[in-house]
Amino acid sequence: MTTHMTTHVPALVHTHDPGHVYAPVLPDEMAEKVADLRKASKAENTQRAYQSDWRRWSTWCEAQGFQSLPAHADTVSAYLADQATTCKVATLSRHLATISKAHQVAGVANPCRETKVRDTMSGLRKTYGVKQAEAPGLLADSLRITLSHIPDDLSGRRDRALLVVGFLAGLRRSEIAGLTWGDIDTESERDGVVVTLAKSKTDQERQGRSIGLHKQADGGLCPFVTLSAWRNALGEIDAAHIEKDAPVFVQVTRWGTVKPGHMTGNTIALVIQKRAMKAGLSVQYQGHSLRKGFVQSAHKAGVSIDAVMATTGHKSVKMVMRYQSQVPVMSQSASKGLLA
Repeated sequence: MTTHMTTHVPALVHTHDPGHVYAPVLPDEMAEKVADLRKASKAENTQRAYQSDWRRWSTWCEAQGFQSLPAHADTVSAYLADQATTCKVATLSRHLATISKAHQVAGVANPCRETKVRDTMSGLRKTYGVKQAEAPGLLADSLRITLSHIPDDLSGRRDRALLVVGFLAGLRRSEIAGLTWGDIDTESERDGVVVTLAKSKTDQERQGRSIGLHKQADGGLCPFVTLSAWRNALGEIDAAHIEKDAPVFVQVTRWGTVKPGHMTGNTIALVIQKRAMKAGLSVQYQGHSLRKGFVQSAHKAGVSIDAVMATTGHKSVKMVMRYQSQVPVMSQSASKGLLA
């Protein structure tokens, strides 16, 4: 069988128009502008996932001697069945969406829409289940314990500010990593700090969102105090570290020196994990634990969903309620004190 294999995702250009309207041959400069705008329509994380999924699919097809584009429905079904032993159902659903999108963009028949592929996916859900492993929320009480064990050295000042701001603002790890000092206003608001997000996962059009973080009586838990301490420490090393376009959170080496450039989302997650472990907490926290813990802690404290969503920027009440429903079982139990 003749095979077609590429390790690159098909270009986002239609090669066939079912209406028989032929696409014009655009000048190179104009075509590049269109391609750039189409690429910008997808979040960076989405683009990376698309590339990764397509590489896995096309590599598998080459190894099996199958055609990856256009693909037959039997090939897609076989791929799903074969990968089910190593991939979660949610991951395979994303792979299927990637394969489907590639066929749509290429303007060829889409095998993912055929009944046999849909039936295969349905069978996987029933056989393997669809429940996903989720990040546990770092609740307020656990955050206090974590913060109390952080030393007052350079990396400690950074991590204390990172955890306090990330928690109180309900930020994703990518949002924490992307903050610059120009996004932090500690002067115009007497009651606290205003954090402005120029862009986030649910705000790809860069409308921006400002989040108010109130001062706390306990300085170790206060965004104003912890950010000021971290900023002052950086400024003493080099004033360039606290310029408006400089990243708020940077890597600190074991020798106490500062690496230029933003921390990555993975590094943010490692900070959360490391600090919680050093505080003696046994839960395996992840990068999303601050955001989820904020939602859950706010719910336990009686904060309204509207106020929570205004802080986190959630577009869907469904996701907020999903987080709220995952508060530890014992804290939700109605049995406490009934037989006392």
